Amino acid sequence: MEHECCHTSQGDNSFTARMRFHQSWYRRHVLNLPPGPNKAAGGKLYGNVLREEDGRQGYNFLSDAIHLCAEERIRRNEGAVEPDRLRNNLLSSQPMCFNLFAPMGDDLELASLLAEALPGVPKGLSVRAISLEYAPSKESHLNDRTAFDAFIEYERDGNRGFIGIETKLTEPFSQQRYEFAKPGYSRWRENPNWWWNLGSEDCFPNPLYNQIWRNHLLAFSMLNQPNTPYNEGYCAVLHHNEDESCPKALQQYRAHVNADGLNTLLHWRLEDVLESWSAVVKARAHRDWLNAFRLRYLDLEASRPAWEAFQASIS
Repeated sequence: MEHECCHTSQGDNSFTARMRFHQSWYRRHVLNLPPGPNKAAGGKLYGNVLREEDGRQGYNFLSDAIHLCAEERIRRNEGAVEPDRLRNNLLSSQPMCFNLFAPMGDDLELASLLAEALPGVPKGLSVRAISLEYAPSKESHLNDRTAFDAFIEYERDGNRGFIGIETKLTEPFSQQRYEFAKPGYSRWRENPNWWWNLGSEDCFPNPLYNQIWRNHLLAFSMLNQPNTPYNEGYCAVLHHNEDESCPKALQQYRAHVNADGLNTLLHWRLEDVLESWSAVVKARAHRDWLNAFRLRYLDLEASRPAWEAFQASIS
């Protein structure tokens, strides 16, 4: 079946093609599973896709506990969870988010240790809860489907705070245009704590960073609710270190944000997060988890001989 499946896609840029191939390699050589049908490509076999039966067995996740967390999230049928993408697409950022943050939800002591190690996060915090694919009530905030891929609630010095995280692997930011004039967005403009430069709202519909702005505005709305429980909050973007498009979008977006807003906007490379966490974990099980994550998403050297052979075969 391997010679019949696609290891890259015609529309892939160089980074996406390399990551898609790495996931295909991982499926074949680490999971020892056949390729699955890509529903978006008319059912054609793709190397980065699992068969339905393999996806339901949890092979897209690094542990049984992460798989159980994902299935529980699917059963709740809330937010932006897409069951097929979560269970079967090895390349999707959604299972990557679960593989990275779900273990923290079962161990709040570990979660506090790892959250505090994240760049830009204040010290002395204690994590209260971890949520995946999280959004507060639409009506009280942006009145749309904007959500955080991961959401960390914590306490620090008697105050409550949060970190709302957007995770990216190869997918671009949403290309749908969202106009600032929509009441769910524009009503926040009159708030005296506004995080953006004068006139910047005219630039927000730009698809390059529109999704970043909506996530950041969601964090702003959570901090500026009447009787909000939060004293501080952050919006973070996490991306693969080989991805050049995400840092470019963030750089352009940051030009529209004032100093107060910039203090709430965090930017992490996946490699930096893994390095900071690897430096603080002690338990063998935690080291094994981070090593498995690194092989799955960061260790492209592991699949390089196969990639070079593949490149030679199609040249």
